[in-house]
Amino acid sequence: MNQSANKLYEQVAGGIAQQIRAGVLRVGDRIPSVRRTSLQQRVSVSTVLQAYFLLENQGLIEARPQSGFY
Repeated sequence: MNQSANKLYEQVAGGIAQQIRAGVLRVGDRIPSVRRTSLQQRVSVSTVLQAYFLLENQGLIEARPQSGFY
């Protein structure tokens, strides 16, 4: 399946996953906030949340209450 056929949140998640695999984001790094990613990617906050939850379900990131995603 090519990227244009992916849902928008899957594209956002894929970009972050690629940064993790490339070592741009490492274990323990805080990933950009939902709002910041929303502004940078020009997508809605709910789209970013879906992307972050997808990455969390895949075990690539973790949510820390009142702290963000790592």
